[in-house]
Amino acid sequence: MGAGPGEAAGPAGLGPAPAGPDGIDPSVRETVEQILQAVRDGNDAAIRTLPADLAAAADTVALLYLRERLYATQ
Repeated sequence: MGAGPGEAAGPAGLGPAPAGPDGIDPSVRETVEQILQAVRDGNDAAIRTLPADLAAAADTVALLYLRERLYATQ
């Protein structure tokens, strides 16, 4: 059964990596995937530094993509 409104969808970022929205820079997509891996691994140092790297190049679409990936279900 899936999550209902207002409920967590599942473990963070465990779903397969989608291609992402059209127009997302491949380096931004890679940084998003690195953030997801750091979250999975509990790598606090990377979790502190990678979002700053993303912010330097990200736009709203990239940030929404990160959010989508963090909440992706299996």
